Amino acid sequence: MRLRARFWTLVAADLAGALTIAVLVLPSLRFAYRSPTLHATIATACGLIALLAAFLVYGRFRSTERTEDLALATALGFLACADLVFSAMPWALLSEGSLRFSAWTSLIGTVIGAFVLALSSFLPSRQLWNPKRAAAIVFGASAAIYAFAAMLVGVFQGGLPLGFAPTTALPAAGIPRPIGAHALLAVELVCTILLVVAAVGFARRGQRTGDELMKWLAPSAALAAIARANYTVFPSLYTQWVYVGDVPRFGSYLLLLGGALREIGRYQRRMAEYAALEERRRIARELHDGVAQELAFVAAQTRLFAKRPSAVEVKYLATAAERALAESRRAIAILAHPSEETLDAALVATVEELTSRAGSSARFLVEPDVMVPAQTRETLLRIAREAVTNAHRHGHARVITVELSNHRGIRLLIADDGEGFEPAEVDDTRGYGLSTMRARTRSLGGAFWLDSGPARGTTVEVVLP
Repeated sequence: MRLRARFWTLVAADLAGALTIAVLVLPSLRFAYRSPTLHATIATACGLIALLAAFLVYGRFRSTERTEDLALATALGFLACADLVFSAMPWALLSEGSLRFSAWTSLIGTVIGAFVLALSSFLPSRQLWNPKRAAAIVFGASAAIYAFAAMLVGVFQGGLPLGFAPTTALPAAGIPRPIGAHALLAVELVCTILLVVAAVGFARRGQRTGDELMKWLAPSAALAAIARANYTVFPSLYTQWVYVGDVPRFGSYLLLLGGALREIGRYQRRMAEYAALEERRRIARELHDGVAQELAFVAAQTRLFAKRPSAVEVKYLATAAERALAESRRAIAILAHPSEETLDAALVATVEELTSRAGSSARFLVEPDVMVPAQTRETLLRIAREAVTNAHRHGHARVITVELSNHRGIRLLIADDGEGFEPAEVDDTRGYGLSTMRARTRSLGGAFWLDSGPARGTTVEVVLP
């Protein structure tokens, strides 16, 4: 039986709360340890995790176009900026003035992020009419708000408190009572309340919708709330120190990272399913446009032939059956080619397979490592198969020359030494193949040329821009 999001949220809160209580009641445990390097490392890791999660949720918003995802991406962006830009900045350790600016700017960014996080957990799910414009407005306004808050901190940083100094001995009760830090206490308390609200909201949303990301965000917000409660008990912004509250805070970001990784895995599974579905659709189109059409023609003409033997010549049935066989072989060959195979390698393999079956030979003047999109490669291979098949079937060619170059566009040329023909006098069987090659070339935005004549072979040329 799967445990619910509320259970994990309570477990995370209980563990973090037990750590805070242990620091209060056990004299051997200190609430802070001096380590500027470790502080910067924790802040950097938290900021990078939040940045990754923000980018991931923004990608999710581009897919869903819903308000709660936009708000969540904005909240994570505030948290990432607070940790990565301000809390982890090395210059924050140079002087007390820069320390005040860095600590308070990071704290304000965290409070704003916690507010938007709580808002996103209860925000009604609505699809936006113009998601790109909404995202631009929200992100622009967020950047402006944070910049304004940073300017205010820069102006008033001299009067902002740093809280309880870790070097000061703790009172007998074990709980510090700093003087002149009421503003810091109020900010930390507000942040704690907001994170509690976010934890409750994410737990409810995860339970209601089954969204796995929400189930990870709920305990993450609970741990973050306990961390802020710890900071409220020991109010200090000295960035040279690592506090006990940093443990549940870092744990909350690890849970956020776990949710992000699970979401990435979910995206990968969806993309694999989508790619498989698209491939099935492509195969269905290929079979419908090729083999199915030819077999339908064979079936229709056979019914007519059964009723009136003089209605159609048997050679037309044989021609249609040959085309259906060629189409099926072409589909099998294309599916057998790896998706990352270069055009030149696939072209050589295709022509060699056709010429070996027909008993002819092939000469290649092919430029190596020609990379084109998969759809373009498949279309050019179909044109090449049609041209080589016609050279064997109608021209009785013995030698096929294939040229491929990639200078200012893709150029494919297929020439044979067969009997040739007058293009204006082709019948329906050969004209069908020529019209198909022209249509496929136009679908790629290219140009198609045909040069042929009696006793001088046939040349087919395709040029793509």
